[in-house]
Amino acid sequence: MAELFLVKIGVWLLGGVVRGCYQGEIADVYAKQIKESSAKFILVDSDTINVIHTALEFLHSDVCLISLGKEPIPGTSHISKLLADDGSAFKKPKNINVKEDIVAILNTSGSTGYPKGVVHTHYSCVGFITNLGFIRTESTLLEFMINYGVGVFGLAMYFLTTGKTIYHINKFDRSQYFQQIFTYKPKSILFYPFVANWFARCENELEVLGSRNIFNLIMIGGWVLDSKTADKLHDTLPNTHIQQVYGMTEIHFATCTKNGEKPEKLERCVSEGQEFTSSGRFLPRYEGKIMDLSTGKELGPLEVGELYVRSPCIMRGYFKPGNQVDSPIDKDGWLPTGDLGFMDLKGNVYIKDRAIFTYKYMAVFVLPTEIEAALQEHPDVQEAGVVGMPDPATNSASRALVVLKPGRKCSAKELCKFVADRLPPHKQLHGGVQFVKRLPVNKGGKLDRKALKDLAISEG
Repeated sequence: MAELFLVKIGVWLLGGVVRGCYQGEIADVYAKQIKESSAKFILVDSDTINVIHTALEFLHSDVCLISLGKEPIPGTSHISKLLADDGSAFKKPKNINVKEDIVAILNTSGSTGYPKGVVHTHYSCVGFITNLGFIRTESTLLEFMINYGVGVFGLAMYFLTTGKTIYHINKFDRSQYFQQIFTYKPKSILFYPFVANWFARCENELEVLGSRNIFNLIMIGGWVLDSKTADKLHDTLPNTHIQQVYGMTEIHFATCTKNGEKPEKLERCVSEGQEFTSSGRFLPRYEGKIMDLSTGKELGPLEVGELYVRSPCIMRGYFKPGNQVDSPIDKDGWLPTGDLGFMDLKGNVYIKDRAIFTYKYMAVFVLPTEIEAALQEHPDVQEAGVVGMPDPATNSASRALVVLKPGRKCSAKELCKFVADRLPPHKQLHGGVQFVKRLPVNKGGKLDRKALKDLAISEG
């Protein structure tokens, strides 16, 4: 809801802090976040009021509830009452320490476990919003990023400061998405690679979009687009720029691919026989380096290791109860991202996978995204997710969970051979293929790899 952002701005003007929470959460998780944040006010709507009441009963806590939506909810202050206030009682807060004082606690999407509260200051947030001026944007943007996440947080504020329009979809529904595009006719759209894989394979709808030239830009955030999907989007929508950004809740947007006058294919590089798309170069105020996981030494171009980032735009640390902050940033200001990747000779960044998602086949590390990219080249595959299944003989065996396109048929044996023809032995599907109706998605709208593995085990 648009009012959500108005409330946030009001809190900041009063010198306060906002924290978002997944709107489909269970009561005890709400209670935990309310308690550790010492929240004074809670925004609710008709979908969340009952579970919030339950959470507050756990805490025996009395806070002010502010309701959003068309109708007031009993026992709450409705947003209309706040919007009717003339602001005469407003007093600008004094003694704000812009580099130390918290302005927002942004929850991570939970892709590597329980969502963490990431602490950002006035300084880091203003740096992020200012930096968005260095990436390509259009006059209107349609997005459905999580309402407590870093992407929509920064973009909404940037579009507000520049007079542009952002359309925020509260709940993403594939069956309605193309109709929303045709209704609002945005000049740009933003989504995750996981959604882009589905979007790029909706041939009939993309044919209509291409003929109408509705938008000029597709922005990819949240992870990295595989090269085949990137090329499919480029070929199907030749008049549309494809722009990829790399970022995290902890660091905001750190890199962005270049955009010329005419749409171009994303730059790519081959590593260990696999083609990867570039996430672009570091934006102003950012610097990065690749570090060896074993020795801790800095690596050179094209060598794979963990990406470290340094910038005035990165977080202070992770929020802890008692208004404490736990920081993994070292004494020189470097933050380990937990992402494996490399840089080319031009300084372009290539992200291969999350370090936590890798597993070993024999003594060799396997990155599931590489196998997923190969599977998505198959004409019958809509989506694919790969996990490492325990195997006493090899440490782990790669198993794929596959969603086929409507009306298509394909055997597990055929897909295993398809991958074997394209990838070396340690990256093949030794654990087989499972066909599923849909892949699990986490609270942030990304592929939920923990749930994916649980699904593979339960159906295997």
